[in-house]
Amino acid sequence: MERRKPFHDLTSVGQARRLRPHAIKLLEGAFGIHAVRLRQLTSASNTIFRVERHEQSPLVLRIASPKSCHGPEEARSELAWLEALCRDGHIDVPQAVHTLAGDPVAAISAHGTPGVRHAALFRWIPGKMLADSLTIANVAAHGRLSAALHERAQRFSPPSWFRIRSYRDAFPYSDASFTPSEPIVLFGRLAKALMPPERKAVFQKILDRVQHVISDLHHNGVPQVIHNDLHVWNVKISRGAPYALDFEDLLWGFPLQDLATTLYYYRYRDDYSDLLTAFRGGYETVRPWPVVDTRRLEALIAGRALLLANYVAASEDAEDRAFAPEYLQRVEDRFRRFLREVG
Repeated sequence: MERRKPFHDLTSVGQARRLRPHAIKLLEGAFGIHAVRLRQLTSASNTIFRVERHEQSPLVLRIASPKSCHGPEEARSELAWLEALCRDGHIDVPQAVHTLAGDPVAAISAHGTPGVRHAALFRWIPGKMLADSLTIANVAAHGRLSAALHERAQRFSPPSWFRIRSYRDAFPYSDASFTPSEPIVLFGRLAKALMPPERKAVFQKILDRVQHVISDLHHNGVPQVIHNDLHVWNVKISRGAPYALDFEDLLWGFPLQDLATTLYYYRYRDDYSDLLTAFRGGYETVRPWPVVDTRRLEALIAGRALLLANYVAASEDAEDRAFAPEYLQRVEDRFRRFLREVG
């Protein structure tokens, strides 16, 4: 009998190849959809396929990664928020496709892949990823989209069963009351090779600053639903309009936390100042800019890097393990710069 390579040791392309036949069966059995072709769209944490159909518009199938810290109940909560946005019709988001049984989430398990994971299906949104079209006008549209989501979240009344994590901690996806959860490894023995004492000391200083800002926010305000992943690869520009994608990382938090996550992906570009001006200008056409103290925003941007560093260090995937030393060195350099500049 041929011995198959462990799923975690496959590249993202290899993982998608192994999942593809099972995804086709899932589409037919759970959703009643015949796929002519599945094309992998991303090599990020989840496996995402564009579902081509005969003489019908394409769909998008998202299959949770085995390293995902989001369970089915969080996925159903995510889709409840998404459906609330669709009903309003004022913010452009993809529409979820339910299973034949009326469930927005389907389970998928397959030989050669670990565990049972959940899948969700969405209508296809045409257009370009914002990352591929970073014009000043599009970045301003990104700001408007972010503000519109913050504005709508203030009026959201979730169903009684709605359950997502809270951004009360620098590592919100490590909340052990949710299953699965992401382990915190940066400061323990599991990441010892990646975290020599000098680096660990720098990371600890950043963690203390981030946690102070987060604790202050939650002590003095009422949290709302935030996207917490509205970066340039999760926004599409279609006919000039921005569409928000991938609400999987939904949290209870504050607009300042959400902005820090978004702006992290602009922060280290040479043209950051121009992009920030455009983003803020777009945001302020909808609601006031929530950044009172830039140092708090910068601390939370550093917190995003801290969260991603832990994600990479904790991952079992071969590609993440190979990338971890380079990424943690980059993060350390940025943290040292932050501490020099902020004091």
